[in-house]
Amino acid sequence: MSDSERTTARPPQFQDAEETVRAIHGGHVDAVVVIKDQESPQIILLQGADKPYRVLVEHMSDGALTFGTDGAILYVNGRVSELTGYAAEDLVGRHVGTLFEGNGPPLDTDVSIEARLLRSDDTSVPVKIWARSISIDDSTVTTLVTLTDLSAHRRAEQLAAAERFARSVLEQATEAIVVLGPEGHITHASALAEELAEQPPVGCTFSKAFPLEAQSTDQARTLARFSAESLDRLLAAKPFHGVEVRLRSERLSDRSFLLSAGPLYDDSKACVGSIVTLTDITERKHAEEQQAMLVAELNHRVKNILAIVRSVASQTAGSSASLDGFTSAFSGRLKAVALAHDILTETRWIGAGLKELLTAALAPFHSADSRRVTIDGPAILLRADALLPLSMAFHELATNAVKYGALSSEDGRIDITWRLADADRAVELIWRERDGPKVELGKSSGFGTRLIDRIIAYDLDGGSEFDFDPLGLRCTLRFRIRTTPASEVKAAGATVR
Repeated sequence: MSDSERTTARPPQFQDAEETVRAIHGGHVDAVVVIKDQESPQIILLQGADKPYRVLVEHMSDGALTFGTDGAILYVNGRVSELTGYAAEDLVGRHVGTLFEGNGPPLDTDVSIEARLLRSDDTSVPVKIWARSISIDDSTVTTLVTLTDLSAHRRAEQLAAAERFARSVLEQATEAIVVLGPEGHITHASALAEELAEQPPVGCTFSKAFPLEAQSTDQARTLARFSAESLDRLLAAKPFHGVEVRLRSERLSDRSFLLSAGPLYDDSKACVGSIVTLTDITERKHAEEQQAMLVAELNHRVKNILAIVRSVASQTAGSSASLDGFTSAFSGRLKAVALAHDILTETRWIGAGLKELLTAALAPFHSADSRRVTIDGPAILLRADALLPLSMAFHELATNAVKYGALSSEDGRIDITWRLADADRAVELIWRERDGPKVELGKSSGFGTRLIDRIIAYDLDGGSEFDFDPLGLRCTLRFRIRTTPASEVKAAGATVR
């Protein structure tokens, strides 16, 4: 056959494998080429080839074998040997079912099925099987089987599934996450990362999409050791954790982030990139700053309390005639201090209503008959630093009333009223006792009176007056205080009646 005839002549084409094998067996052709489609192998016969058909069959990309009616393998090509790891001579004569896991799949003709082909190393590979019963001559019947390796296809499916899974994770992530290739270029980015980036991040280097600046001086020195290119390479290949950074962006200048990176490895444990996260820690930083401020404030208040306790102990000791007297007086004054702090804790140091403070301070002294003490006045919210001195002042007045005044007799009464002086935003509170024991003329002030004078003057920038009227003590306290509507007193946790 001439070259021109080989070029223009159309080779005979057969869709039927049985016809193909008959043609090969009869010597009408010299070679075969197998073309795969979605249904089954298509076999084209080429006449006049220079090499025998066995050469092409041996180099097919698919495995091919034949077996007889007893299931014994008659022929295998080189690809079957590659797939199984056995030499051809070790396979010929074996039962075809022993090539597959289990008892072997049913090799129905003209049906494609999938199975696991056993290998000599005790592993298996997924294959697609197509079988066809053929008759070579009137007396010889055999079955032709082709085996298509599905490993690459399955691997591609696994990669596609992994890609879908990774994209789903990134889409649902609540943090900024990017995947870097080995050269530091971004291959994937979560939705939040795309929002933070200065430009579409995929394809960019990390340092270009997310220009960084350090949060602290120490971490600034850490970042300064790396150029943008070296930082990109570092993030792509090395673990990198716990660096607080900011993004050089006007819209994100008030936000703080924690930069972390971890390498990604393939099946061979080779590094193929990394996952980098930017965790927004703005709220945490604000909380840390708030906590530091609260600790400093607590430290200041503890020191103040200790100073107050020391001062009360010293002054009480100086005015007590006996140890029992000191113990009783000192214990009562400490309770007044504790009461003020309990109220402040309940109201989160906002303050408390004046009426609430009076009610709490006097409760231990008239619990049996609350009608003996009347409290009346406009709603006033005391600032936090006013609660302690007023609590101690009311404690001293109540203690005196129980020992010597109105509450020392069954019929004694106490009326407590106050008003606001709008001109100078001051409070005038009047403590009036009546129906109690007669106050002795010329009675001098004691330690409690001096303590009230001192704390009202020095802690509240006010003043106090004591009138020892024979009909009952009258005490007037004047001090400046912030006033507020009743609704704000309620919001602060104070009881307004």
